[in-house]
Amino acid sequence: MTRDIRLEVPRDRFVLVHHHIFKNAGSTIDFALERSFGDAFATVHGTHDDARLFGDDIVAVAQANPALKALSSHHVRHPRPVARGITFFDLCLVRHPLARARSLYTYGRKVGASSWLGALAMQHDERAFIAHLVEHAPHTFADAQARLLVHGGLFHRALGARDLEAAQALIADMAVPGVVECLDEALVTAEYYLRPCFPTLDFAYTPQNVSAPGGSPPTLDAIDDACRAAWGDALYATMVALNGVDLALHAFTLAEVRRRLATVPGADARLAAFRARCAALADVG
Repeated sequence: MTRDIRLEVPRDRFVLVHHHIFKNAGSTIDFALERSFGDAFATVHGTHDDARLFGDDIVAVAQANPALKALSSHHVRHPRPVARGITFFDLCLVRHPLARARSLYTYGRKVGASSWLGALAMQHDERAFIAHLVEHAPHTFADAQARLLVHGGLFHRALGARDLEAAQALIADMAVPGVVECLDEALVTAEYYLRPCFPTLDFAYTPQNVSAPGGSPPTLDAIDDACRAAWGDALYATMVALNGVDLALHAFTLAEVRRRLATVPGADARLAAFRARCAALADVG
């Protein structure tokens, strides 16, 4: 007779981790997560602006807060946390890097002298602001998204093909990769695939902390023309050169979002229903 051996193991627990990249619609994601999870959602940060949190830090937070189901942080870095009894799902939005650079200026004008970025924006028009960043603070924009994913945000050298491959591998393996300019498609897909683990997950949102020129993200087709018009040909060419990896990463992530959406049954109807939920939420707000 076969012996039946039973082992005491922890029941599976799931935690969604939002890697909040500055000026990548992260406040909108946080709004949706807090609305969906309530007190089971938290933001987690280090004690200083340049803090970097890694897997052990996030595991410690999750273990110390057993009711936690979702968290968001500007400071959390890959690789994804690993812990016995807890499965972590990562979420991160990528944005067209030139549109993101423009939003740094709009954001700075919005917040004013309360930050160095705001003080700089108040002193210059957009072209002079971007030129100043190119000369004195390239870490704020130059392939910044790939650097966060692959190198924990360190600005230490020009990135290249191997860095792009590593960033693409992270995106391909990510539970919820998203693109700011294609946000609804990513969130509809995330709801479909994550609801077995989070049955009440609802990513409906109203845009938060919008600082794109004109008040909303431009279409992908309009971004290049708008940047060239705002910055001039020479500065535009410099910005493209400094963001070659991020531009390729953005295109790859957009293709991945669309590929995943195509696997969702009734994707068009789900997308329409999601947008109707968002519109209803905006009407109530």
